[in-house]
Amino acid sequence: MKKNLRTTFSKALTGVMLTSLGLSLLTGCGESSNTGTSTSNVSDAKKTDVTLSVMASAGWIRDVDKKLAEKFKEQTGIKIDFQENPGDQYENVLMTRLATGEGPDIFMAESGLSLLKVQPNKYAVDLSNESWVSKYPDYAKVQASYDNKVVGFTTWGRDFSAMLYNTEIFEKYDLKEPTSYEEFKQVSEKLLENGITPVYFPGKEEWYNAQAFDAAVNIESKATGSYEKLNNNTMKYAESEEALKYLRNLKDSADNGYFGENFLSDTYDQGIAGLASGKYAMWQGWSTYVNDIEAAGGPSADKFLAFPAPYGDDLKTLAMNGTGMTHLINKDSKNIDAAKQYFEFLAEPENLQEYYDGRPDLLEPTLEGATANPPANYTHVLKTVNDKTLLTLPQSILYNGADGSLGKNVQSMFFNMMKPEQVLQSLDAARAKMFDATK
Repeated sequence: MKKNLRTTFSKALTGVMLTSLGLSLLTGCGESSNTGTSTSNVSDAKKTDVTLSVMASAGWIRDVDKKLAEKFKEQTGIKIDFQENPGDQYENVLMTRLATGEGPDIFMAESGLSLLKVQPNKYAVDLSNESWVSKYPDYAKVQASYDNKVVGFTTWGRDFSAMLYNTEIFEKYDLKEPTSYEEFKQVSEKLLENGITPVYFPGKEEWYNAQAFDAAVNIESKATGSYEKLNNNTMKYAESEEALKYLRNLKDSADNGYFGENFLSDTYDQGIAGLASGKYAMWQGWSTYVNDIEAAGGPSADKFLAFPAPYGDDLKTLAMNGTGMTHLINKDSKNIDAAKQYFEFLAEPENLQEYYDGRPDLLEPTLEGATANPPANYTHVLKTVNDKTLLTLPQSILYNGADGSLGKNVQSMFFNMMKPEQVLQSLDAARAKMFDATK
């Protein structure tokens, strides 16, 4: 596995990057390496002696999943046994069970490059020839694929990492969406003049500090080929002028008071009330956060729009997360045909629509045949950038998280204990250890 690690990532990365640029990929996925044909129709005779185990991390299985599982049981007789595990233990427990031959019939994992962690070539069934694969848009097909084979049944959708803003506040002070970092500063200064903190930034949270850097897609959009060089270990973050620009502008915003005086004491949970009250005008994160603000008594969700994260000074490219979690079938399962039948059932238009109706947190369907209802900010910002997107750094760059110190180091930068250059050098050092470990 270690011998082929970077080669596998390089193949996956090429698909991710080209899809993000709008090119069509994976038009000829390989033939299925498993039991041959696609699943039988879900109207086949009931199989009352079959129970499919589905293993997932806590929170990945929702009420609508259980409702559809009951419907599937009624139609086929096949029972679904959902096995949820604590989030901090899930991956270790899953890999142990797979390695010992005691794995579940179906297991969930993060899509995209993160599929590497569950070793799909070793443990997952090739689903390339299943009928529902043709319903994938290009980006979703790539996210559900590994080594040019579709291995995942994916229904979670994309989301962005962008700057949400309160249009009522912007309109009150005659502010326009910025198109550059300098314009973002002008907007922020105007807000400060009127007693409004421009951005809610929960600086106490290490994970959020790391996530703030995830949207630095200017590394690639302004210097094409940087992702590939970073993944081939022929370039370091500290050598990227764009990575340095992003961190410097992030620090500049903090120093200018755009996050407030005490943002390093602010927690994530406090942000909803602050944005609902109008104390803050903006927040960088995901689209459906606006629903929480509305539920807390703030403006209606459609009063918030979004623009790309401004710190990279590229407001024409939107940083997108991948397609969340996906389902894989265990190669060692004795119920592969039944598992395929389950996926085919879930992909039927009626069931697919029921799923998205039950998941208002999902912004767009990953399979044709259903519709979702995203907040206004999502469709707005995609239109603003003419659908020009790139995947965020964790889903584009090998070992981007490395030893997990990035968030703490960004905090240290805000505390003036580290310079932006040192944050990048630390990340490079952590990544170097990972590359060395896989030689």
